Amino acid sequence: MKWQNFLYYGLRFGFGILLIFSSWHKIRSPFEFAEAIENYRILGEGLSRWVAVWVPYLEILTGFLLILGIWIDAAVLINALFMLVFLILVGQAYFRNLDIQCGCYAFDEDSRIRLTKLLENLFLLCSGMGLIRLTFHKEIKVTR
Repeated sequence: MKWQNFLYYGLRFGFGILLIFSSWHKIRSPFEFAEAIENYRILGEGLSRWVAVWVPYLEILTGFLLILGIWIDAAVLINALFMLVFLILVGQAYFRNLDIQCGCYAFDEDSRIRLTKLLENLFLLCSGMGLIRLTFHKEIKVTR
């Protein structure tokens, strides 16, 4: 097997597990997640609650699609869109010096937005873009 195949499946399964894991707390604690969304000061209270209810289910669905290899083209694109939105949200909070929890995986003090969280999200976006490249570019021969 080529190294591209290992990278392709590693990224697919890695993002799938990440999305399922990150959605778990959000599904179990929608009010805490809605508060975390509101703290970014972008959406109002009503829209934050709507996002807090629906986004975790889209995350978990996307995670399972990535792992199972179902509707993979759509799942890869949604994953990359998630990573882009997360980077934008964390980046604007970081540069606005908002001392808030990111709401990414759990709702605790260790999840405050710092430079490391911004770099983590940048890495995830770059990895998501790499997964898109491995999925859609014909010159890279990935066995699906």
